[in-house]
Amino acid sequence: MELKAIRLFVVLADELHFGKAAKRAGVTQSVLSVQIKRLEDLLGAALFKRSTREVRLTDVGTTFRREADGILKRVDQAVRAAKAAAAGSGRLIRIGITSAVEVSTLMDRIAGFRSRHPDIQVLIRELGTIDQEAALAGGDIDIGLLHPPLDQVDLLTETLSIEPFFAVFHPGFFDLGSTVTWAGLLERALIFYPRRRAPRLFDGLIGFADRMGVTANIVTEAESFLAAAAMAQAGLGIALLPGQITPLQRDLKVLALPDDSPLSLTTACAVHKANADDEVINTCLRHLRS
Repeated sequence: MELKAIRLFVVLADELHFGKAAKRAGVTQSVLSVQIKRLEDLLGAALFKRSTREVRLTDVGTTFRREADGILKRVDQAVRAAKAAAAGSGRLIRIGITSAVEVSTLMDRIAGFRSRHPDIQVLIRELGTIDQEAALAGGDIDIGLLHPPLDQVDLLTETLSIEPFFAVFHPGFFDLGSTVTWAGLLERALIFYPRRRAPRLFDGLIGFADRMGVTANIVTEAESFLAAAAMAQAGLGIALLPGQITPLQRDLKVLALPDDSPLSLTTACAVHKANADDEVINTCLRHLRS
């Protein structure tokens, strides 16, 4: 099975039109048709249903598409790693980070690792925790810097830090006094994070408020901690932010939450069990722990 045929199959699966797919791939329609036919003969099943009006994937084609994407992704990663080796970089390490990690001391540790190991190329991808779990399981990243608890059972994790949350607001728009109580805070206009973005934080706050018999007055949703801080700066509400974000905020007042706060940000490093003995990955992990 040739990679060329797989790549042409993916293009046709995207376009579902032989003319458009051939143009995008830079081949003639006849070449495209021959490659797809060879692929179908090899698999012993039709990948597309063809008619005068449309082209669409068969059930077999849909299944093969999922596998083909993974094959091509791994080939592309192998090519990048080979190019890195040819350029003098003996290894490529792919690290996933969340938006919170971007403004943490972990970035300095990654920079330190790169400076001490110039022969190792480091590729950083910003991904949410859930996406990092999938990327680790699929072999798309080598190390995840994310926020447990996790759902994947094949990941090895080590906690790097646990940070409390704070109430952050612009004093020109809000006044909470010198201390915060949950009764006084939850009824205020809050800036928080949508459940799809941070399900564990969201459920923790909502569940805590329910147990108190009140409703958390979330009036604005932010896609990231930095976005929540910017919204607080604009007076849109009181943001609940982890400690590592608060030193970055100017003109904002920062108050500690009560001791029974349900909110904290655990940051951990994670690798797949299959990479547990990888010497280069473990060298990088040692730098991240320091």
